[in-house]
Amino acid sequence: MSKKLYTSGEINAVFNSNINKNLFFNKVEIDSRQLSNRIIFFAIKGVNDDGHRYVKAVLKNKNNLAIISVKPNNLRSIRTKNTLEGLRNLASYARQRSNSKIIAITGSCGKTSLKNLLNISLSKFGKTHSSPKSFNNHYGVPYSLANLSSDNKYGVFELGMSFKGEIDKLVNLVKPHIAIITNIGPAHLENFKNINGICKAKAEIMNGICQNGIIILNKDDKFFYSLKKIADHKNIKVLTFGYSKSDIQIIKKSAKVFFKIKNKIFKLKIKNFNKSFLYNVAATLCVHYYLNHNINLLKNNFNNFKIPEGRGNEKKIQIRNKKILLINDSYNSNPVSLNEAIYNFSSRKKNKCRKILIMGDMLELGKKSKYYHQQAAKILNKTNIDKVFCVGSEVRHTYQKLNHTKKGLLIKNISFLKENIFSILENNDILLVKSSNRIGLFNFFNKF
Repeated sequence: MSKKLYTSGEINAVFNSNINKNLFFNKVEIDSRQLSNRIIFFAIKGVNDDGHRYVKAVLKNKNNLAIISVKPNNLRSIRTKNTLEGLRNLASYARQRSNSKIIAITGSCGKTSLKNLLNISLSKFGKTHSSPKSFNNHYGVPYSLANLSSDNKYGVFELGMSFKGEIDKLVNLVKPHIAIITNIGPAHLENFKNINGICKAKAEIMNGICQNGIIILNKDDKFFYSLKKIADHKNIKVLTFGYSKSDIQIIKKSAKVFFKIKNKIFKLKIKNFNKSFLYNVAATLCVHYYLNHNINLLKNNFNNFKIPEGRGNEKKIQIRNKKILLINDSYNSNPVSLNEAIYNFSSRKKNKCRKILIMGDMLELGKKSKYYHQQAAKILNKTNIDKVFCVGSEVRHTYQKLNHTKKGLLIKNISFLKENIFSILENNDILLVKSSNRIGLFNFFNKF
């Protein structure tokens, strides 16, 4: 973060205001729990809370500024008709003044991990700003963009969506030079007629790409050719990654992984051979290839990458006197990410330990929920996973189709799991937890 993210002159120009010319600000904030010095606080009315309740606390610091939609009673308050729209206006100004190379990411899964990989690797070549956590919606994207400093060389932003048209609005705010679609899968399917609708919604990211920009696509994804057709129609250059022949090709030979960039082979130091991680590494290399960076400088960059909490990170835990290796992938779940998690889990060497899966509901699948949960059972029955414990209501469809030998328990709620987790697990078990966040497994296992 630069010492001066915004001067009072810039704020006055954006909001047609007249605040003290001697003020400057280091941070834009929408969360009252993150109060600090020299912030611009946007009092946004949310579903469960109203930021205006915290304006008084914000302005206790004489260096802070509040953007509000009510009558101001303080000279360090600026009134605007709609504070979220005000945040968008400031974000638009930040993008307009920026000379950064901007990268925007969307896809059904893998967005946050890819964003973090890019943030770390691009930092080797210049000051880099990225979306915090999974801030990818109509609040999170303008908030992230508004915090883009004028001296950042790179900006990496995650774009999410639940409905048609959402990405279109976000990408026209971000205006990326490089856009990436990680994959297309039945996430948020309840809001679309079919997966083709999701593909079209994700493809909206191409509507805001800067002139002479590029789109990076997963060559292995079944919607690749549909997306490429859209890109060709818009005259957008395409770079590809994947296991199939691509611009950045993943080549896995026994316990080694190579990346073929055009006709040159690169060996990177990598411990994590999970398929989803390797896809993200390949997509990251696409960005660096396009920016003409020296790939050799990244040889050690991916070896110790820390996976975000709840997205497949591993840690050893102890439940009473039982030692367990926990793979926590409970932040999100959809058919694509579940299948990859099962594949990666099943591919691990078993030795003498048990492989246990605690699976929660996949949400937002609409009328297709039963079908995809049943399909999960068909996949699980072909693996070396020993027992599957199901938590939730939709996941009962999975449980019913499991082979008898794989059936653990059908658990209706988290409370029962808390009370019985000790009896479920044995010493030296490897435990994979996979679920949509709202089921509650993430909060439960993240405490260990």
